[in-house]
Amino acid sequence: MMLCSSLNRHKSCKTLKVRDYVKRLEHEDIQNARQESLWLISHALDISHSAVLAKDTLSDDECAKIEGVIARRIEGEPLQYILGEADFYGRDFHVGRGVLIPRHDTETLIEAMKYFAKPDESFCFADWGTGSGCIAITIMLEFPNSFAYMIEQSTEAIQFSRMNLERYNVIHRANILSRLEDVNRKCKFILSNPPYIPSSEIDELMKSVRDYEPHIALDGGQDGMNFYRLIMKHSLNVLDDDGYLIFETGNMNQVHALESVSDDFMFVREFHDSNDFPRCIALKRRVNEW
Repeated sequence: MMLCSSLNRHKSCKTLKVRDYVKRLEHEDIQNARQESLWLISHALDISHSAVLAKDTLSDDECAKIEGVIARRIEGEPLQYILGEADFYGRDFHVGRGVLIPRHDTETLIEAMKYFAKPDESFCFADWGTGSGCIAITIMLEFPNSFAYMIEQSTEAIQFSRMNLERYNVIHRANILSRLEDVNRKCKFILSNPPYIPSSEIDELMKSVRDYEPHIALDGGQDGMNFYRLIMKHSLNVLDDDGYLIFETGNMNQVHALESVSDDFMFVREFHDSNDFPRCIALKRRVNEW
């Protein structure tokens, strides 16, 4: 162990061994333990990954900071909550307790939008259950002439969505509302990653999801379909005649149910995620021809 300088003799020093933290995370069956260790130490000390690897000794304060974030991770707190950020479609978004963590599977919604809309097209869209705002903000950035209605009831989630709107300087292109019924302009698209986990399956979720992420953003009722029905009901007064509903789905029962022909919507196509699961379903509004 290196000796402390005379200026820091009142504080003890400890050798920084990243591998020790890696082993502790591996013991808890945390995947990518080395990468997570680097992220956590870098976050705790507010230094780069390369600076972490070059650092030899730690003060007591630095040790305490690292121990704090490592302990939180071992307890099951999601890495994204500890870091305060989550990656979505190549951009970082502010997240924390009270808001759903963006998933890469949800990026399939963006790919669906790119199938239906041209990059320079001008349109309004609604993002039901916007959470952190990652979906709506990504669409606004990918489609510079679009305007978003971001539908959210959780005050905690709205705080994060506003932070992210300001982060990417698109707050002037969005309106945050608590209900889809309050949208006052016709939308070409209504998108949603709604709560779709059946209530009976909530207790079976991973600890990091079950004990930390908001159940209001997870629990979709007995069959997981409650919010699909709700959105479809209230979308009729919001969608253009040629408008689309684009939903993220969680299981094949939901896929089959949404693909079924209804009086108001017809199935258009599926969009598969990187695991080849039909992650998104696109429906088109039926227009009466008489």
